[in-house]
Amino acid sequence: MQSIYYIGLDVHKKTISYCVKDGSGRIHLGGTIPATRLDLDRWRKTLPQPWMAAMEATVFTGWIYDHLKPLPLP
Repeated sequence: MQSIYYIGLDVHKKTISYCVKDGSGRIHLGGTIPATRLDLDRWRKTLPQPWMAAMEATVFTGWIYDHLKPLPLP
């Protein structure tokens, strides 16, 4: 059975910080990217598969949800 990776997103007006963990809680990746659709697309291509993300709902998160939602589920 393939493990899933869990991604936490901390969204700000100009940046998105992220942390990628496996089911045991081990951190695999972390960092910050600019909060743009282009940078979000570039970043997601570097992620281990399969993954699922979570983020706090704020005034700056709606576009991220809308942008990532059309992607196929793992």
